[in-house]
Amino acid sequence: MQAVKTYTSIANDGEMCLKGLPCKKGDYVEVIILIPDRPTEEERQEALKRMKEQAERMQFRSAGPYPTRDELHERH
Repeated sequence: MQAVKTYTSIANDGEMCLKGLPCKKGDYVEVIILIPDRPTEEERQEALKRMKEQAERMQFRSAGPYPTRDELHERH
């Protein structure tokens, strides 16, 4: 048995289209649909808070001057 994992969204109520599967017309397949739970607004706000706290602790700046083009390519 071969498993293929893919993600898609529902375009119309109750309908889904899957493309690019390694199957041919007439192949027998088993389909399992997993519908993930949506996070609550409280969970989303907590995740956003954690992300902002982590971003504030990061160093996004370089230290000192940037090397010149010649220094980067060793053109002395």
